[in-house]
Amino acid sequence: MPDLENMTTEERTKLEYPDISPDLEVDTDDMVVVKEHPLEAGEKFFSFIILIFGVIALKLSVDLWFSISLRRGPRIASAAAVPVFVSALWVLMALWTVIENFKLTTPLSKIQSTGEKIIKALAYAFPLNVLIMLAAIAAYCAALVEGVSFYIATPLFLYFSMCYLMRKDYVKNILWTALVMAFIVLVFRMLFSVVFP
Repeated sequence: MPDLENMTTEERTKLEYPDISPDLEVDTDDMVVVKEHPLEAGEKFFSFIILIFGVIALKLSVDLWFSISLRRGPRIASAAAVPVFVSALWVLMALWTVIENFKLTTPLSKIQSTGEKIIKALAYAFPLNVLIMLAAIAAYCAALVEGVSFYIATPLFLYFSMCYLMRKDYVKNILWTALVMAFIVLVFRMLFSVVFP
């Protein structure tokens, strides 16, 4: 029996858990991950943006409710009451989130410069893969607006996206692109008679 009192912590760990090595992945279900900050970079600003969109939705739904009320008088049972209720709930929940988030810290909390905070938050929110895919989506939309056929632009976009994001199986991606296009044409064009651009 080894002498546990004279062993180092590392030796005790190896004795108690012989199967664990630094090379192996650790199952996160069996451990507690402690984060330095409860929020990610830019999360406070994002909650504020959600609040702004909620206020806009509330204003539009209240305008709709009043425009309907002019004809029939204000009624809670009118069709416009649901958007007012939902958008008001949205604003209240978003406001609560903003207030709670401003009590918490993010990785950007210690940075004083607003410009540097914005740059770091954008770098976190838009890594290179996201920027490339946003550019691909913009190019795809521009191609459709400029008159490129849906049947040409869509397979090119799908194939590029799959190849870029997976970075392997370039030949298989042709097959997947063909299957997706066949599904789109069969379901949307033939079954639902959707007119593609």
